[in-house]
Amino acid sequence: MNYSHLKILLKDSGFSPEQLGNRIGMSGMTLRRWSELPAGDHVPELYKSAFHEVVYELLAEGVLPKDSEIVDVVLKEAEGSSFNAAIKNLGFTDDFMKSAKPDSESVVRGLSQIGAQKSKQESVDRSGKRILSYAKLGEDWKYRVKTLYSVIRSKELTRLDKLAAYGALFYLLTPFDLIPDHIPVFGLLDDFFILGLVAVYYVKRFPQLFKPKS
Repeated sequence: MNYSHLKILLKDSGFSPEQLGNRIGMSGMTLRRWSELPAGDHVPELYKSAFHEVVYELLAEGVLPKDSEIVDVVLKEAEGSSFNAAIKNLGFTDDFMKSAKPDSESVVRGLSQIGAQKSKQESVDRSGKRILSYAKLGEDWKYRVKTLYSVIRSKELTRLDKLAAYGALFYLLTPFDLIPDHIPVFGLLDDFFILGLVAVYYVKRFPQLFKPKS
């Protein structure tokens, strides 16, 4: 990733250097200085993964368009393929990849790994309006989305209890065509199915949260 890509990221996201710096964990002044450096020079390797992570999150939040040049750059740089990029940026561990099976337990476990990342949780928290917009797709969508959204907003559950819900909602926000079909368990499952499976998991595990109020 070079300094011309930084300019593209600023332009396509509409962020100021200060806003982007806050997401990456560096000063806006540094980003302003970098944006004036020769376009072909590379961003320090130390910050490369941080830029990759924020691009993926902004994409999931709908801040970056899927056809942004910076998205292609990140997918190509992340070990050379969209498969590896998806694995790396979603947060699946090597152990999960080796042991994952096409069952509900593996899905919940994998989504919990995604939801365990603070940056992913923050992306979901920032995207409430976009998440709830999926409820307009029909009653089944409404039930699944609102069930999981109520989980992450619940004051009765711990942050640990909410990990699978955070993971499922972040997965929902992730453009489906960036998740290759050959990723174990998840590639062949659509958002609707995953939301339903995780909603059932929570209703069964925490039935008291979903009882009609008298």
